Amino acid sequence: MILSKGRLYPLLLLLTAGGYLWLAVSNDSSRILGWDGCLIRHFLQIPCPSCGTTRAVRAVFHGEWIEALYYNPLGILLAALMVAIPVWIAADLLLGTSSLLRAYSLTEQKLQSRPIAVTAILAIIANWIWNFVKYT
Repeated sequence: MILSKGRLYPLLLLLTAGGYLWLAVSNDSSRILGWDGCLIRHFLQIPCPSCGTTRAVRAVFHGEWIEALYYNPLGILLAALMVAIPVWIAADLLLGTSSLLRAYSLTEQKLQSRPIAVTAILAIIANWIWNFVKYT
């Protein structure tokens, strides 16, 4: 799906803001509500590939890199994106460029390559197995 700058940037900003809101809300709400923050794990009693990502992002923002890797390696990537995306969008808007859009398009194109797609899928499966080992 080809997105324009006018559609991609607001979507990415909304997703990033949602991520920061989730970090703020999930800090203590899980204890109050009696669930651990992962709906899949809560209802199906199995961890999902992204279980632990919120704790991993929080650990990254506190400089606890080893803990972040333990919780979920995807959290390091997500934390980097949560910081980089708003800055990158602001830079693109100030400079009148579309470098984030080009990077997004290139990434999307690369992920459609069979070897890269298979590698990414295997990495997610390996991460899911890691979550099963940790949480079951």
